[in-house]
Amino acid sequence: MKKLYTLLLSILVTAGYAQTTVFSEDLATPPAGNPTATDYTGYQNGSPIVFTGNATIRTTSPSENYTGASGSGCVFIGGATPSQSFMIEGINTTNYSDLTLSFGHYKTTNAGSNELTVQVSGDGENWTPMAYSRPTGTGTSNWILVTPTGTIPSTENLRIKFENPVTTVGFRIDDIKIVGTTLGIGKNSIEGLKVYPNPVVDGKLYINTDANSSKEVVIYDVLGKQVLKATTSNAVNVSNLNGGVYIVKITEEGKTATRKLVIK
Repeated sequence: MKKLYTLLLSILVTAGYAQTTVFSEDLATPPAGNPTATDYTGYQNGSPIVFTGNATIRTTSPSENYTGASGSGCVFIGGATPSQSFMIEGINTTNYSDLTLSFGHYKTTNAGSNELTVQVSGDGENWTPMAYSRPTGTGTSNWILVTPTGTIPSTENLRIKFENPVTTVGFRIDDIKIVGTTLGIGKNSIEGLKVYPNPVVDGKLYINTDANSSKEVVIYDVLGKQVLKATTSNAVNVSNLNGGVYIVKITEEGKTATRKLVIK
């Protein structure tokens, strides 16, 4: 975890925040023969990204009818025994917060909906489900763009797993994309900046500078989520924050600096 904290500190920059594409894969054009996800070698993304699973890569029923649909190849995750799955691992999301996953989604029957499960993990052991729904009924066996809800961790090795439990519905996915907010940083440009005590033990964080002007203080947890925002000239009450490691971003007179912060 120490390495993760160091990486999070290094990615906050004075440039502020920008939405950007962290990962994108549109499956290109697979060869004939419907190779499994593990055997297919035509992915856009190479090492350290790894694709595995017994789902197959196909050209039939290519993606269409949503913005950004790439057509050509797609992943077919059938309703079969044993259950079919498709997993992506090795996505580095440590430079980003507010991460969002989207992908093209096709179902083979009008009655199908969200039987295809989507989960994310930062360690390959603990998985968090993502939630989504889609229309059912006549005329809904088609491609749509799905943006599931849920927390995507900031980690050096994000895994995404799509799995079809044993059902009578087959699913296709394409145009898998993750976007996030870039947290940026430059040199410490605040003269005489002192942030103390660190670790904080009594719930009060003091921030002194040569200018001693009003400061905007924003604190983020290790997932990049904002947990506190305040304006002060010299002190911030952090007693409501749980013990742990945080990133504190300080802005004074248009200049910005960041520090790693430990709360006991």
